[in-house]
Amino acid sequence: MTGKLVEIPAINTNTLTNEFCQKMHSSCEKCICWDCYSYAMLEGSRKNCQPAWQLNSDILSGGLLGYPLPQFNSLYVRFDGHGELINETHFINYLLITEHNPKSTFSLFTKRHKLVKRVLETRKKPQNLILVYSNPIVDRITDKKPQYFNKVFNTTTEKSTQDNCTGRKCIECLACYTHGTDTLVELKKARS
Repeated sequence: MTGKLVEIPAINTNTLTNEFCQKMHSSCEKCICWDCYSYAMLEGSRKNCQPAWQLNSDILSGGLLGYPLPQFNSLYVRFDGHGELINETHFINYLLITEHNPKSTFSLFTKRHKLVKRVLETRKKPQNLILVYSNPIVDRITDKKPQYFNKVFNTTTEKSTQDNCTGRKCIECLACYTHGTDTLVELKKARS
């Protein structure tokens, strides 16, 4: 990853082909998805990532992973630094990867709280998985976490006294990768 996510490995998926992302990007004007950084990057500076991230999308959403599962040599890993959960199989595969890597803490930002709930009603959530509800509505800060979630991440377009994220690298902060701070607020960066 680059930018604020530098030094944190990630498994990314293709935002451009994700039906949920397509719908949110085209129909939700008050949502962060309307001006999605991943969409913009995959159509521009990260266009070369599309084939690899599409392969990840296909593998993770197409069926349960077999062994060997991916092994990480990192304390912190991000699921979908680019992308969003595609279906229940995708989330279950993330659970399998998390269970297979007990020495790493995984953070998953997702807007798909209902999908997460359906899966976690029948499967145990690993201790080393931090679920971050990515509040889709810009400028409406909430601290309400859906069931099974550890944190909620909010985005604003104007400076807020509640901002506790903007201007730091994730590896130096780790609020999204450790237990503790439950409500996170970030000032949305203007894209050039």
